[in-house]
Amino acid sequence: MARVGFVGLGDMGSRMVPHLLNSDHHVVVFDIAQDRIRAMTALGAVAADSPAAVARDTDVVISSVMSDDIPAAHWGQDGVLAGVRPGSALVVLSTTTPNMLNAIASRMPPETHLVDAPLIGGVRYASDAKLTVLLAGSDAAMALTEPVLAPFGDVVRVGPLGSGVAYKLITNVVIMAAEAGLREALDLADALDCSYDTSLDLLARGPMAAVVKRALDRDNPRAIRDSALDFDVLLSADDGDNLKMSAAGRRRLWAAVESASPPPVFFDLTTHTTALPEFRSR
Repeated sequence: MARVGFVGLGDMGSRMVPHLLNSDHHVVVFDIAQDRIRAMTALGAVAADSPAAVARDTDVVISSVMSDDIPAAHWGQDGVLAGVRPGSALVVLSTTTPNMLNAIASRMPPETHLVDAPLIGGVRYASDAKLTVLLAGSDAAMALTEPVLAPFGDVVRVGPLGSGVAYKLITNVVIMAAEAGLREALDLADALDCSYDTSLDLLARGPMAAVVKRALDRDNPRAIRDSALDFDVLLSADDGDNLKMSAAGRRRLWAAVESASPPPVFFDLTTHTTALPEFRSR
C-alpha cells in the first residue's frame, strides 16, 4: 500500500480516485470545490486543506488540473511543490505544453522525482479503468510511479521527461479534429437541409464510428469548453503556424461553447444547441 495524493477531483479525477482506494492505497485528496472532496472522503479518502498538505503526507502526488490551473495548484506556499518531500514523486496528468512542464521541473525541490503522464481516454475510460497513461521521466521516477498508476488502465512508457506531454499533443491533433469535424459535418447537414439523425447514423457506419458513439453517450460527460481549452493548449505548443486545421477547429469549438447556456457538453455537438446561429432554432 502506498500513500498517494490526488489534486484535482473533476470529471476525471473523481473517477480515478476510487481505483486507488480499491487498490488499498492510502489516498489524500484536495480540490477547490468542497463537495468534490466530500464525495471522495465518503469513499475512504482523507481530505487535505491545500495541495501542499497533500504532498507533505504522501509519497506519490498525482496532479490532475487543467493546464491554466497548474500555477495556482503548484506554486506558492500552498502549492504542491511546497510540500513535496525528498524521495517522493509528482505525477502530472494534465494536458499541457512542454514549456509548462519545464516550469514545474525547474521548481522541483532537490531529491524529488517528476513524471509527466497525460491520459488517452475520457470519463467512461476513467470509470472503467481503461485509460492509457503516457508515462515519461527518468527510469527511477517511472519505477516509483508506475505501480501507482497501473489501476487506471494501461501504462505505456514513452520516453524521458516531456515525452508524455509531446505525444499527448500529437494524439490530440487527430482527436480534436474529429470533434470539430463532427460539428462541422452537422453544419453542412443544416445547410443542405438534411437530418441530423440520418447524418449521425451514416457517420457511425464508417471510421467516425467511435467519435459518434462517444458523442451520443450521455454517461460519458465532457464539457465542450474543456475540449476548446485543450485546443488552446495544443496551438500554444506550436511555435510556427503549422496547425492550420487545428486553428480552424478551435474556432468552431469555441463558437459551440458560446452558443448555449448552461455550458454545453459533448452530447450537444450532435444537437442544434451548438448549431450555427441561423440554424439553431430548428
